[in-house]
Amino acid sequence: MAGATRSARARVTGHWQVALLTGLLFVVYSVYGLTRQATYLTAGYDLGIFDQAVRNYARFRAPEVPLKGAHYNILADHFHPIIALAAPLYWIWNSPSVLLVLQMALIAASVPVVYAFALRRTPRGGALVVAAAYGLSWAIQAMVDFDFHEVAWGVPILAVAVDALDRRDDRTLLVSAGLLMLVREDMGAVLVMIGLLRLAWRPRRTGYLLIGGGLAGYLLVTALIIPAFAPNGRFVYWTFDALGPDLPHALWTIVAHPVHTVRLIFTPSIKAETLAYFFLPLALLPLRSRYSLIALPLLAERFFNSRDHLWTTHFHYNALPYLVLVLAMVDGGARLGVWRKPVLNRLMLAWLVIVPVYLSTVANITAPVIRRILNGSAWRVDAHLRDQQAAVRQVPHDVCVSVDDRLATHLVTTNRVTLPGISTPRTDYVVLDMGQQEVGYLLPTPQQVLADSRAAGFVQVFSQGDLLVLRSPDYTGPSSQCRP
Repeated sequence: MAGATRSARARVTGHWQVALLTGLLFVVYSVYGLTRQATYLTAGYDLGIFDQAVRNYARFRAPEVPLKGAHYNILADHFHPIIALAAPLYWIWNSPSVLLVLQMALIAASVPVVYAFALRRTPRGGALVVAAAYGLSWAIQAMVDFDFHEVAWGVPILAVAVDALDRRDDRTLLVSAGLLMLVREDMGAVLVMIGLLRLAWRPRRTGYLLIGGGLAGYLLVTALIIPAFAPNGRFVYWTFDALGPDLPHALWTIVAHPVHTVRLIFTPSIKAETLAYFFLPLALLPLRSRYSLIALPLLAERFFNSRDHLWTTHFHYNALPYLVLVLAMVDGGARLGVWRKPVLNRLMLAWLVIVPVYLSTVANITAPVIRRILNGSAWRVDAHLRDQQAAVRQVPHDVCVSVDDRLATHLVTTNRVTLPGISTPRTDYVVLDMGQQEVGYLLPTPQQVLADSRAAGFVQVFSQGDLLVLRSPDYTGPSSQCRP
């Protein structure tokens, strides 16, 4: 009786501890995200884009995004209808900041799932360490340090899917699989891999459903749904030139040319470096688990891609594969007996504590959340920030404005906002930061935009530091056409 009481007390204590960990991560990361917005570190690409889309969903309108172009429907970009679930939040708080807080909530929601998965293989203390190491990992911090993105929805949903697969809970697995297909079209490849793993035990119909649903979903979305919304009538995110022009050619290249395929994964060297960040902090233990195969399509999408910025430790794309690899690490460690052997268990848990601390405070990688909090730079105000704030204050409400990407999220709540160089029916104001190299990714320099604006008759109405505000010669006042 006494033993049962102690066991129940331990379970309750564990639940309180993981709840506290989850709450702390949510609060700390939310405060950090809000300070990024307050200090003008967010941008139109991507926070402003999703703000415009979700705000339109909240008003029961098509998710048009002026930041991408005139009458541009966001479903022409990627298939992520799940973002519409954020619409009710805009009825409470009409601000892009709500998406930053939502992203932190989605990240935090995955922590108890990681804990529950680990608890089936490790002692309670070990499961807590694993959950904390995951929540403080460089990959999660990379997502926290980036603007809102649809893949944030995939973090808790994929965690639930892998956990359900591990528990052989087909109902939860199928529900989470369906939700994953609403996160992004490439989740179809993840479902195929999960389905292949599910074929390992009977009844196998769930595995076949996952494989068929993943393939059919990807092909349906990329061949029909996205092209139906796209201005050019096609899916533009097939960027795997080294493999072929489409999925069938890519699969054939992988099978017919394995040496070429392997070389693509590891070269140039930045790819090998990023892979090291995925596997070395987890002591290579994911390689012993079949669950690591679920991360394979996510990693392949990164390293086969022609867009070189996807090869790095930057951005939010790291979170999904790292989540899977953390779960695979727990499973791989159990298969090798790491958690049952006291010495190995202590060494591994110590490693899981040391690595996030080192990467968060010392290592020079793009996951500076903890470091920026500790040194105070997360909320530091400088002269340039004051200039940005002053420039934004010069823009009236309900006007059509073309702005530098770094300023867009501070005007989307009150105006119809786009970037210079993006098609738009009208422009009332132009706001430029002359200290930037370009007004947005792959867009003109501010000097070019300034010259074009002056040639069109725009008049400078504000100048402070590097910030300029120009007004159209045809401007007659706020307009209902320019409401957000």
